[in-house]
Amino acid sequence: MAESPGNADQQAGGELSASAGGWLQMHRQGLLVAALVVAVVSGVSAVGASGSSSATDTELRDAAAAAAAASSSSAAPFTVAPAAPLTLPAEPVLVATPEPADEPVITGLAANGIPNVALNAYRVAADRMNASKPGCGIDWSLLAGIGRIESNHGRFAGAVLNDDGTSTPAIIGPALDGGQFALITDTDDGRYDGDRTYDRAVGPMQFIPATWRAYAVDADGSGAGDPLDIDDVALAAANYLCVAGGDLRTDAGKRSAVLAYNHSDSYANQVLALAAAYAAGIPVADLPVVGDTTSPVPGPSGTWSGPAAPGPAIGAGDSTPSQQGQATVLPAAPAPAPAPAPAPAEQEPATPADTSSGTGSSGGTTSTGAGSAASPAAPAPQAPAADVPAPALPAVPVPAVPSIPVPAAPSIPVPAPVSEALAPLTGAVSGAIGGMVP
Repeated sequence: MAESPGNADQQAGGELSASAGGWLQMHRQGLLVAALVVAVVSGVSAVGASGSSSATDTELRDAAAAAAAASSSSAAPFTVAPAAPLTLPAEPVLVATPEPADEPVITGLAANGIPNVALNAYRVAADRMNASKPGCGIDWSLLAGIGRIESNHGRFAGAVLNDDGTSTPAIIGPALDGGQFALITDTDDGRYDGDRTYDRAVGPMQFIPATWRAYAVDADGSGAGDPLDIDDVALAAANYLCVAGGDLRTDAGKRSAVLAYNHSDSYANQVLALAAAYAAGIPVADLPVVGDTTSPVPGPSGTWSGPAAPGPAIGAGDSTPSQQGQATVLPAAPAPAPAPAPAPAEQEPATPADTSSGTGSSGGTTSTGAGSAASPAAPAPQAPAADVPAPALPAVPVPAVPSIPVPAAPSIPVPAPVSEALAPLTGAVSGAIGGMVP
């Protein structure tokens, strides 16, 4: 007899697997075959004993009724999930050159901020994970990027993120029925997602039940782990990302971790771009971290290695703000870009005077002749703008004037006085004149 759901939940994860359902079906079929065999044998015996065909018909009818009763009495009192396969790719399908996330979209997604409850949960989870596993190096902003894409930080479709980390109403994703999304039949008997036919992603980080059971943790000391509690599931997500990506201080490690969380390049691009925007724009230096940041984090249990959230990223299309009165940290406004310096005003060159008319003078200059039109006056140069300093003129060295030696004046002999030179002549003239006078 198969165990009841309550007993199964108490043993190794609390799930009724598809193999258990298959065993139950085989058990019912075996009972039916056994009943038919008994009926046939009884019929043959009756024929051999009395040879009456009417007795044979009666025995066969009675045996068939007994078989049907046995089959119905062995049916399980609960719904068994269909034994459909898990149709998830083993590895992410990578694009050679994935398109970068659109910056305006990322800015819009980050604009409505992060509720304080969610921000504290991300920071506590990152600090505790790094204390437990220093080689991981996860940053709170990577968890915030996933939380924004998956559930708008627990505010999807107007839900309120409460102080205890749960959302009202609870955030449950669409059924993973193989239509638009992966096919994952029920693994938790509807315990977390309320669906006994297919699994659904649940909570602020949209874990599917199978992944949650592998990474379940009670992060806030409430007494039980809860995938609908952002404190618990943020630490579970940090553990999952560290296991999947290794060193998350590298770009390759972060991308590998996010692609394991959801096998989509566009998903990874958005999460990584949001993480960068949050790290640069959300001021956390002055905010306290409230919670257990030092206790060891247990490793994953079981053998589950699938994605944490294979369903649609329902939070990517939701921009519900926090409710009035709910403390929320908004991204800091970017600093305005510096205004470009104004270009210096252009100066128009002076127009030379018109020298083509008039009569030339002997000195080589040209004068304007009578009747000729006067040349237009050159416009005065415009002064540079008051707030733009005039460019300094380069210093032009003045060449030194060479020293030219003055030649000495030649020595010229001074002639004798005229009176001395004419003395003999004067005497002769006087003598001649004297002889002529009686």
